[in-house]
Amino acid sequence: MKGQLALSSLKTTFWLGVRIVTQATVLVLLTRILGPQVFGNFSAIASLALIIGTLPTFGSGFVMLARRAQDANGIGAVWRYAWPTTLSVGIALLVVYVLIARLLTTPPLPATLLLMVGASELLLTPMTYLASYALQAREKVPLSQFVQWLPLSFRIVAAILCLSLEASSRLQTYVTLQLLTSFLATLLALAIAHHYVELNWRPRLVSRQELRAGAAYAAMNLVAANPSEIDKIVAIRLIGAHDTGIYATTTRVMTSCVTPVIGMLLSAQPRLFRHAHKPTHEGLRLIWVIALLSLGWGLISGIVLVLCSPLLPWLFGEAFVETAGLMPWLALSAPGISLRLAAGTILVALGKPIERLVFEVLGVLILVSSMVLLGPHYRAFGLAIALSFAESSMAIIGWHMVSKRLRAIGPDKPAPLTLG
Repeated sequence: MKGQLALSSLKTTFWLGVRIVTQATVLVLLTRILGPQVFGNFSAIASLALIIGTLPTFGSGFVMLARRAQDANGIGAVWRYAWPTTLSVGIALLVVYVLIARLLTTPPLPATLLLMVGASELLLTPMTYLASYALQAREKVPLSQFVQWLPLSFRIVAAILCLSLEASSRLQTYVTLQLLTSFLATLLALAIAHHYVELNWRPRLVSRQELRAGAAYAAMNLVAANPSEIDKIVAIRLIGAHDTGIYATTTRVMTSCVTPVIGMLLSAQPRLFRHAHKPTHEGLRLIWVIALLSLGWGLISGIVLVLCSPLLPWLFGEAFVETAGLMPWLALSAPGISLRLAAGTILVALGKPIERLVFEVLGVLILVSSMVLLGPHYRAFGLAIALSFAESSMAIIGWHMVSKRLRAIGPDKPAPLTLG
């Protein structure tokens, strides 16, 4: 098992590495074509779309993983209700997104631009991620990450095409191209998933048990996205568009460094679900290995970020010179983020998404209150300290819950999947 996990983690981390290089390339291009002010506004509406975009699938991806651990035909059965649910919920949320996004920026961005961003992130991207979950449930984890990389790869082309345009038209053009490339990526993702997984497109109504399970996972996904994205939304109101652009750029670089941890967790997730169904000593050891590796990588990545911080102005341009001074403060968050992600993934696999929901809700409350307290006086530096404090708090609480759960079930004891 260790060898298989290591090989799968290596392949998955490779594609996650490709994804993060792609994200970094898009980030560099966007900061150079938009500048701090416009990028700050775009970052706020993009973060809002990412948070709301966790809801359209309504947790059906995790229902697939849990069902596949017990039933070889579980993927196709879940897919029948998952895809119509994703599209119908996404359309309803698109209206909500536009109304909220109009209130975030001053002056408000055009409704047509917001509709295009929303359609990309609330309709097309969730369908791509649904295909990715189907592959992951089939234990094609590296391929699932390739599928998630597809829309990002096309966005590089979109950003490059905007470099030669007038500054006033760059954002509108980029968002239009993002919508078109997201549509193409979704078609390719569905074609790849169909090749490896039998997808049943005959729609059906969701059962009460599936609705209950999906609701718990959807709520967990919504809250899980908040620690990584809500700070950009709050920042636009606390410190303005320019400083938000500086903060958002630096934060994106910092969070990208936990990519190997995410690769390990994705590779281990099917095995963790099986451990929840039938606990073993081997599964227990896997969980504690994940804890040690997450902590170690968090510490290493934090040190690397501090050492490399002087390179950021060279990378993003002179307008982003403040990122060099901000990065050492944000690097303090890296160990907490790694451990928080690991604890959350393990709790979900053990059938406890509500517990992940609880500790991340507490973390979001800590984050927002700390930002409101520190942001007006210390600007982006205050937000960096707030983020570090919140991530550390979530890591401690999350791993306390994991430890408590492991003591309760123990190896070789029955552990039915529950939602609390």
